[in-house]
Amino acid sequence: MHESEPEYEAYTVRPYAITGGKVRAASGNLPMEALVRTPEGVAPSALLTPERRRMIELATDEFQSVAELSAHTRLPLGVVRVIVMELADENLLTIHIGGTVKDESTHDEHGALTLSLLESVLDGIAAL
Repeated sequence: MHESEPEYEAYTVRPYAITGGKVRAASGNLPMEALVRTPEGVAPSALLTPERRRMIELATDEFQSVAELSAHTRLPLGVVRVIVMELADENLLTIHIGGTVKDESTHDEHGALTLSLLESVLDGIAAL
């Protein structure tokens, strides 16, 4: 047995434990570019797991893509998708998929992407 094998085994068990055994979100597949944000007035609860609490914190002041949450939390993308969908079902996160030019949260009055959205994407890329 190699020294790295126990680490690998621990890593393969951990995501399964984090999602409670779920391998995909019940509501369908969530695109990795989907943006999430914590609704006004929602604060992370001490009753949440550290991973869920961290995702709520990351999305509190700015949009985060599912891919960015994966990078920031160092969790596999599939695990983050399951958690984000669960948090959205509990109204602890809002999911924005494929914003249109009329979506004021991602586009300005001219139909261009907002500066805050572009900064959020750049911050996520820099964090990778």
